[in-house]
Amino acid sequence: MANRKLQSNIREVSADGLDLKLLLVDEDANDLEYYAEVLRYLGYEVVPVDSYDRAAATLGRERFDLVIVDQGSNNFEGRSVLSRAVEVDRHVPVLVLTRTVDADCCIEALDAGAHEYVQKPLTTAEVRELVGDYAKAPVEKFPAARPYAMPRNVAGVESQQAEDESLRKVS
Repeated sequence: MANRKLQSNIREVSADGLDLKLLLVDEDANDLEYYAEVLRYLGYEVVPVDSYDRAAATLGRERFDLVIVDQGSNNFEGRSVLSRAVEVDRHVPVLVLTRTVDADCCIEALDAGAHEYVQKPLTTAEVRELVGDYAKAPVEKFPAARPYAMPRNVAGVESQQAEDESLRKVS
């Protein structure tokens, strides 16, 4: 793929302002550079890796919010990254990209835990949509517990006025 440069220097930031960390794995230098640039433009922190072996090792040392891996050839070299990603954290989505769709590789990838199997090339808009479906901000923990006052007019709980009237009738 020809090395394409994005026309704008404006960086889009995710709606909540958080940079999500993505692992991008592709042995094709042009594709790796192109998709890394697109993802950075979209506001993601990208760790590009040009080797399946190094990417599999990186998965054991760093945490990622999303993993995007190229299939490689019809031998599915990206399988090692997919397997390692699922082994390390099965909740982190893995997307498999490919230049040539291969039905056997697709079935193998999806059976092994891939969330998507998508044919390249992808436009910036397609990358935004694809990654946006899976890259989610880390869940915010609940603030420290504080007492909760039960509303008085909730079904099954009488209002203070009704309670006072019933006490007067009894006395």
